Amino acid sequence: MCFVVLLGALLPRLTIVLLWLFTEWTRVLQPWWLALLGFFLLPYTTLAYVAIHHWSGDVSTSNMVHLVIMIVALLVDFGAWGGGHRHYKRKSG
Repeated sequence: MCFVVLLGALLPRLTIVLLWLFTEWTRVLQPWWLALLGFFLLPYTTLAYVAIHHWSGDVSTSNMVHLVIMIVALLVDFGAWGGGHRHYKRKSG
Protein backbone atom coordinates (compact mmCIF):
# COMPACT_ATOMS: atom_id res chain seq x y z
CA MET A 1 0.00 0.00 0.00
CA CYS A 2 2.82 2.43 0.82
CA PHE A 3 4.35 1.69 -2.57
CA VAL A 4 1.11 2.68 -4.33
CA VAL A 5 0.95 5.96 -2.41
CA LEU A 6 4.59 6.76 -3.17
CA LEU A 7 4.15 5.84 -6.82
CA GLY A 8 1.01 7.99 -6.98
CA ALA A 9 2.84 10.97 -5.53
CA LEU A 10 5.74 10.69 -7.95
CA LEU A 11 4.10 9.33 -11.11
CA PRO A 12 0.31 9.79 -10.95
CA ARG A 13 -0.39 8.89 -14.59
CA LEU A 14 1.58 5.65 -14.36
CA THR A 15 -0.27 4.84 -11.14
CA ILE A 16 -3.64 5.42 -12.81
CA VAL A 17 -2.65 3.11 -15.69
CA LEU A 18 -1.46 0.41 -13.29
CA LEU A 19 -4.65 0.68 -11.24
CA TRP A 20 -6.70 0.47 -14.42
CA LEU A 21 -4.82 -2.63 -15.62
CA PHE A 22 -4.57 -4.58 -12.37
CA THR A 23 -7.45 -3.49 -10.11
CA GLU A 24 -11.11 -2.54 -10.22
CA TRP A 25 -10.51 0.85 -8.56
CA THR A 26 -10.79 2.93 -11.72
CA ARG A 27 -14.22 1.53 -12.66
CA VAL A 28 -15.74 4.54 -10.86
CA LEU A 29 -14.43 6.86 -13.58
CA GLN A 30 -17.55 7.03 -15.74
CA PRO A 31 -18.04 8.09 -18.52
CA TRP A 32 -14.80 7.03 -20.16
CA TRP A 33 -14.06 10.48 -21.64
CA LEU A 34 -14.15 12.02 -18.16
CA ALA A 35 -11.51 9.51 -17.05
CA LEU A 36 -9.42 10.39 -20.10
CA LEU A 37 -9.65 14.12 -19.36
CA GLY A 38 -8.71 13.47 -15.75
CA PHE A 39 -5.74 11.38 -16.84
CA PHE A 40 -4.32 14.13 -19.06
CA LEU A 41 -5.40 17.32 -17.28
CA LEU A 42 -5.79 16.54 -13.58
CA PRO A 43 -3.95 13.31 -12.71
CA TYR A 44 -3.55 13.98 -8.98
CA THR A 45 -7.20 14.95 -8.61
CA THR A 46 -8.29 11.87 -10.55
CA LEU A 47 -6.09 9.66 -8.40
CA ALA A 48 -7.45 11.28 -5.22
CA TYR A 49 -11.03 10.72 -6.42
CA VAL A 50 -10.32 7.05 -7.16
CA ALA A 51 -8.64 6.52 -3.78
CA ILE A 52 -11.43 8.25 -1.83
CA HIS A 53 -14.07 6.28 -3.68
CA HIS A 54 -12.21 3.01 -3.06
CA TRP A 55 -11.71 3.55 0.66
CA SER A 56 -14.93 5.41 1.54
CA GLY A 57 -17.39 4.10 -1.00
CA ASP A 58 -18.51 7.53 -2.14
CA VAL A 59 -17.02 10.98 -2.58
CA SER A 60 -18.99 13.63 -0.74
CA THR A 61 -18.44 17.36 -0.42
CA SER A 62 -20.24 17.31 2.92
CA ASN A 63 -17.40 15.20 4.32
CA MET A 64 -14.66 17.68 5.19
CA VAL A 65 -11.86 15.13 4.84
CA HIS A 66 -12.94 14.31 1.27
CA LEU A 67 -13.23 18.00 0.46
CA VAL A 68 -9.76 18.82 1.82
CA ILE A 69 -8.14 15.91 -0.03
CA MET A 70 -9.77 16.93 -3.32
CA ILE A 71 -8.82 20.60 -2.89
CA VAL A 72 -5.19 19.71 -2.07
CA ALA A 73 -5.02 17.41 -5.12
CA LEU A 74 -6.46 20.15 -7.31
CA LEU A 75 -3.91 22.65 -6.00
CA VAL A 76 -1.07 20.20 -6.67
CA ASP A 77 -2.33 19.76 -10.25
CA PHE A 78 -2.51 23.51 -10.79
CA GLY A 79 0.92 23.93 -9.19
CA ALA A 80 2.37 21.38 -11.59
CA TRP A 81 0.95 23.35 -14.52
CA GLY A 82 2.30 26.68 -13.26
CA GLY A 83 5.66 25.29 -12.19
CA GLY A 84 6.23 23.68 -15.56
CA HIS A 85 5.36 26.92 -17.37
CA ARG A 86 7.71 28.97 -15.19
CA HIS A 87 10.52 26.46 -15.74
CA TYR A 88 10.02 26.52 -19.54
CA LYS A 89 9.86 30.32 -19.59
CA ARG A 90 13.09 30.60 -17.57
CA LYS A 91 14.96 28.16 -19.83
CA SER A 92 13.87 29.79 -23.11
CA GLY A 93 14.23 33.41 -22.04
